Amino acid sequence: MRAQHQNLFSVAIPEGWQFFADEHGGSLITPCQTAVLHIHSEAVEDTSELPNLTRMLAGFLTLHHKPVATDELLAVKLSGALCFAYQYAELERAVRVWIVGNEKAWAFLNFQVPLEKEMTYRATIDSLVRDFQILG
Repeated sequence: MRAQHQNLFSVAIPEGWQFFADEHGGSLITPCQTAVLHIHSEAVEDTSELPNLTRMLAGFLTLHHKPVATDELLAVKLSGALCFAYQYAELERAVRVWIVGNEKAWAFLNFQVPLEKEMTYRATIDSLVRDFQILG
């Protein structure tokens, strides 16, 4: 099963997980209900002024975690979109963030899980992100 939001993105819903849509995307909740993948998406308003994804992600991290340079972000190969990632631990939680986009739309993905459960969900989250689709 897949979740889709306002024709901006599509994401697989793993068995046992739940998807809750909101105004800008939604959240995938793990079966243990202690971890969440939150998705925020927006359409690209002006294709002549495409968002700078690395600056957006580095700026978010600088505001909410610590200063991060764009060259510290990991480029992730996705079909039909650019993707950059970063991960860190904070207050007993593992946090992984991605920004995905193309000329039609962009999305920010934020996965938070207790440190002791991070490896339980790592492969599933990696698969979800690899399969994530920007629709536009």
